Amino acid sequence: MKPISVGTLSIALILFYIQMPAADQGGLTLTARVIGGTPNKGQVIISLFTSPDNYLKAPVIKKIKPIDSNGEAFVLFNHLAPATYSISVIYDEDADGELDTGFFGIPKELVGFSNNAKGRFGPPSFDKTAFELAASKTVHIVLDNAKD
Repeated sequence: MKPISVGTLSIALILFYIQMPAADQGGLTLTARVIGGTPNKGQVIISLFTSPDNYLKAPVIKKIKPIDSNGEAFVLFNHLAPATYSISVIYDEDADGELDTGFFGIPKELVGFSNNAKGRFGPPSFDKTAFELAASKTVHIVLDNAKD
C-alpha cells in the first residue's frame, strides 16, 4: 500500500473544512439563557442564524429544550466559529412544536431575540439581533409578548 503524502493529506483536510458549515468550524461555545417561561411548562424552540439571508428562514442550528422549574432554559451551541450570529426563540408553551399565531400572524406565544431586540409591525431585523462571537459567552434572552 502506497503511503499518503503530506500534500495529499493537506488538500484533503482543506477540502473537508471548506465543506463544513461555519457553525461547525470553531471551538467556541455560545450559551443562550432564556428567561420568562412558566416553570415546568412547555419548551423553547431556539434557532441560530448567521446572515440576513437565512434569518428566520433557515437556521444553521435549531434546538428544542424544556422550560425548567425556574421558568428558564439553557441552550448550548458548541464548536462555533468566530462570526456574527443571531438568535430567535419561540416559547412553545403547549409543546406542540409550532408557534401559535392569531390575527395577522401575530404570535400568541411569547418570543425572544438576541440583544432582546423588539420589532415594530413584525420581528426585529437581523441587524438589531446580530452580535459578534469572538470568545465563548452567554447571552440572556427575555421572552416577551410580540404585541408589545
